[in-house]
Amino acid sequence: MSADQIVSVADRPASGSVRARIAGPLIVAAAVLAAALLGIALRPVGLLSAFWPANAVLLGLMVRWPRLATPAGWLAALVAYVVADIATGTALVRTLALTGINLSGVIVGFLLLSRLQPDDVTLRRPTSVISVIVIMALASIAVGIAGAAAHPFLFHGKASPGVFFFWGATELANYMIILPLILTAPQRLRPSAWPRRLARVRPAEAAPLLAYLLSLTVTPLMGGPGALAFAVPTLLWCALTYGRAGAAILNLTFAVWTLVVIGSNPQAFGLSLDTPMSMLSLRLGVMLVALGPIMVASVMAARDALLQDATHARKAAEDAMAARSLLLATMTHELRSPLTSVVGFSSLMSKQAHGPLGNPKYVDYAQSIELAGSHLSDLVTDLLDTARLEAGRMELIPARIPSGEVVEQALRLVRGLALESGITVASTPGPWPEVWADPRAVKQVLINLVSNGIKFSGPDSAVTVSGEIAGDRLVIHVADQGRGISPADLPMVGRAYAQAGDAESRRRGTGLGLSLSAELVQQHGGALQLDSTVGVGTRVTFDLPLAPPQA
Repeated sequence: MSADQIVSVADRPASGSVRARIAGPLIVAAAVLAAALLGIALRPVGLLSAFWPANAVLLGLMVRWPRLATPAGWLAALVAYVVADIATGTALVRTLALTGINLSGVIVGFLLLSRLQPDDVTLRRPTSVISVIVIMALASIAVGIAGAAAHPFLFHGKASPGVFFFWGATELANYMIILPLILTAPQRLRPSAWPRRLARVRPAEAAPLLAYLLSLTVTPLMGGPGALAFAVPTLLWCALTYGRAGAAILNLTFAVWTLVVIGSNPQAFGLSLDTPMSMLSLRLGVMLVALGPIMVASVMAARDALLQDATHARKAAEDAMAARSLLLATMTHELRSPLTSVVGFSSLMSKQAHGPLGNPKYVDYAQSIELAGSHLSDLVTDLLDTARLEAGRMELIPARIPSGEVVEQALRLVRGLALESGITVASTPGPWPEVWADPRAVKQVLINLVSNGIKFSGPDSAVTVSGEIAGDRLVIHVADQGRGISPADLPMVGRAYAQAGDAESRRRGTGLGLSLSAELVQQHGGALQLDSTVGVGTRVTFDLPLAPPQA
């Protein structure tokens, strides 16, 4: 069975085939037995004498692939522990006691790690690393307590705090270097795809690994305690480049390499390792240093996840905006044709162009239809222009135009609304030079701004349009004597579909006019600004480029 098939079988649901139910426990048994035999083989090897990876391997398998954590899986692990110890000639009773100590920490760690979220189990966040370290420490404490309690029976010594510390610290050191390697492994391993991935590796991606290998080579040559940290910067570089799984793999190589090199000649590094506790302290120090790259990789994973979420959210927002713009453009285009007919025919009826309508009320009804249709036509035009601007399809045709004439044309178009509201609209004498702008766009901006001033002003007030030259720009002010806008509402004014004020104010418009005006002014290289005082009025200012001198 290939590695791909093994992982695929492990991931199948419990209701799968007989083969799947058998393969899971076999995977657990094989992994635990291999790890236990490795630990037994390394017992006489210096600083690796207390290296026991079986517990961390079992815990990692059960947490990373929960479908392996069946009663049969746990039983298979128990059998693997017993077989490994019996194979070395250990008595059965002692073997069972050692197995119980090993499983005590694994079970505590499994119960706690199983309560974490999947992203925390796989160390995708910096807080995940802290949570896993705390759980590893608790599992190690469980092993320390069990080991200290069984120590008199197993080794005919006294139970003491030192014995507890030795058992617990040894277990913690093993967990810290083995467990991240398994927790960050992909759910589905594809060894068949590794050659293709290696073939696609670019030189820049291989540089951190080469630097790390070089630092390991130089470490024995440097000597002194400081040489132990020489490889740490390159490990951090690898963590930034290769992610959590790559950092976990290199951490294991760093720990084993460092302990082997130091164990072969501790005097060269200024260390004295003549007691088990000094050896264990060094191992713990190396393991703690190795956690740095894992933490860095977790930070980068969290950052990448946030950037990916932000990218997806931005793409979704852009798609929604494009869909809305298309819908607006389509709907407004379809609405304009019938509205043109409604406004045109109601205008003919109100003027009684083809004879009297009979009842005077019919004339009044026709005029109401014309006014309502004209208003709706203006709203549809604003919607269409907004959709065009958002889609980048509104083309302006700048030309040399007399600004005073455009202002007067805009005021004539809104004078009917002003008369109905009892408001005076007027422009100051000047100056009104020629500007280089799209006449339709400038007229629309003025109509929108003056109409807003009329809508939100009371009777017997005035809306005034004035202009002044500032450098190569014509600055136009539209001032009203309305209720004004509160400072709290000013930030939302000018955003599409956003309206300030009370419910009565919101019923007077759609929130498109000011946003559309700001976009049109921006298309001319200018800016639209609002200054408002509650109870005094509002002044809107925008600027347009002056027309170049004629040759």
